[in-house]
Amino acid sequence: MRRTASQPLLRHFLEDDEFVEHLKPFRDVDPLTRQLSCISLPKRDSKKSCEEFWCEKYGAWRQEQRSGAAKLKKQLKARWAIQKLIDEQLGRYKAHYGRAMGPTKMSDVAELLMPKWAPPHEAAAVFWLGDWRPSTVLELLRSIARSLDVWDPVGVERALSHLINDVRNEEAVIDEEMTEVQSNCVLHLPFGRAQNDPNWPGLRSEFRKVHRVIVKAQNLRIKALEMVVKKVLNQSDAAEFLVAYMGIQDVINEITTKFKTRNAVLVPLKNS
Repeated sequence: MRRTASQPLLRHFLEDDEFVEHLKPFRDVDPLTRQLSCISLPKRDSKKSCEEFWCEKYGAWRQEQRSGAAKLKKQLKARWAIQKLIDEQLGRYKAHYGRAMGPTKMSDVAELLMPKWAPPHEAAAVFWLGDWRPSTVLELLRSIARSLDVWDPVGVERALSHLINDVRNEEAVIDEEMTEVQSNCVLHLPFGRAQNDPNWPGLRSEFRKVHRVIVKAQNLRIKALEMVVKKVLNQSDAAEFLVAYMGIQDVINEITTKFKTRNAVLVPLKNS
């Protein structure tokens, strides 16, 4: 029997009979149980089990990637849908402003300058050569930018300032051109009874000049709106702006229409 380091010490204090009695429990125990044992994790002792382990880990990672990609795809589809709606809304404005760009009769020029669908108070307040002044739309965006909670207020403000400045310069050029045309009309249009025919060549020439000025104004309106939607604002802010802009247009049109109707009721008819 193999003695441990503590046995001599016990033998020193115990008698022989007591020492034998002390060792008796250890003799009855299986020798294997006397050895210290430890719990160890099972080892992957084969190449196949290792491959299965890493394949399982990689498969879980791939599943997470698929789930994330599916969420991104869903968001991308939503963005594409929003962008499609934005493009459609811009297309409606282009179609509306583009009415002036086709061949027009002389009577159409007056309608473009003073459209019958616009109440007088609305036209006096925000109109410029037949529709909303582009810089007015940009100033409107500047005033509602905070309520839109734009993603980059400082960047939007800076870009808007530059855009407003450029658009106002272009408006000034168009205004000068229109002033020149009006001066020519006053100086050169005859008022004789024999030349009051609207088909008179001189009158048609001046109306064509007015028409060219209107086309420039409409192009500037389209340019300003596209710059705001595509360059200044991000997608979500652009969508919010288009919604707000249409809502403001509706409110102003409704108010001025009611004002016009009320005035029409209150103004007495004159005797013939």
